[in-house]
Amino acid sequence: MNIIAIVQARMGSIRLPNKVMRYIQDHTIIELLLKRLNQSQEINKIVVATSVNPNNESLISHIRMLGYDCEVGSEDDVLDRYLQVAKKYKADIVVRITGDCPLVDFNITDQVIKKFKSKSIDYMSNTLKPNYPDGLDVEVFTFDALMRAHKEAKNSFDREHVTPYIKNSNLFKIKNFQNKKNYSHLRLTIDDPNDFETVSAIVKNFSPNIFFKWEDVIKLFESKAEIFTNLKNKRDEGSVMGKGQKLWKRAKFSIPGGNMLLSKRPEMFLPDKWPTYFSKAKGSKIWDLDG
Repeated sequence: MNIIAIVQARMGSIRLPNKVMRYIQDHTIIELLLKRLNQSQEINKIVVATSVNPNNESLISHIRMLGYDCEVGSEDDVLDRYLQVAKKYKADIVVRITGDCPLVDFNITDQVIKKFKSKSIDYMSNTLKPNYPDGLDVEVFTFDALMRAHKEAKNSFDREHVTPYIKNSNLFKIKNFQNKKNYSHLRLTIDDPNDFETVSAIVKNFSPNIFFKWEDVIKLFESKAEIFTNLKNKRDEGSVMGKGQKLWKRAKFSIPGGNMLLSKRPEMFLPDKWPTYFSKAKGSKIWDLDG
């Protein structure tokens, strides 16, 4: 079977702009991810899938310079982006990895793939009931499941986040891959400056070795918990945050209190929901950044 790992990545992060091209030691975030994932014994090919947005041109050049294939597709319909790449590379099985997870562990990836192949199922991941650290996420599914989801999923959320339709429609055979001990409170993903500082400290601790195992990171946490400064961040909160809320979270890293208006700060009455910024106003109506 042809197993293709598709890594979605782009330059347009709101909370940490251009994060996949930021350097940790001598490697960009996307470079760390690709080199670590390339240690997999189960994956036949790694392809980065980005969007047609011109801002991604430097990312595309960088990925190709590193020797990896990079394809462009829809900015918002990431499900379509995945399907087009899977078709082009004739995938039988797709492994989904997100570009903000530079510490992806190839051993976990291979374990999930092997377990998936031993079952007659459509989808397996270690995220349905997460007990691995956030940032070691692996999703494995058949090309047929991807194609069906692409055909039937109508909700914009399902199409932006690729796999919710497969996981939530009750139309597919799905299984969770679990660890014996729960480490889901740890964050090895990069969404904001706190995450970036934590992952940078981890990589620096093991430098110049970039192929350390996730178990090594657990031992580091047990001996130097103080470098893990991002534990208050919520898992997958970006999937339910609007553009304005993401921009507000970014502002609070730069401006004390987020803005200069204590009495009118957007989180005063409805935290994480009240529109933080407006794109336009007309008469008695205002529009947030999500339209």
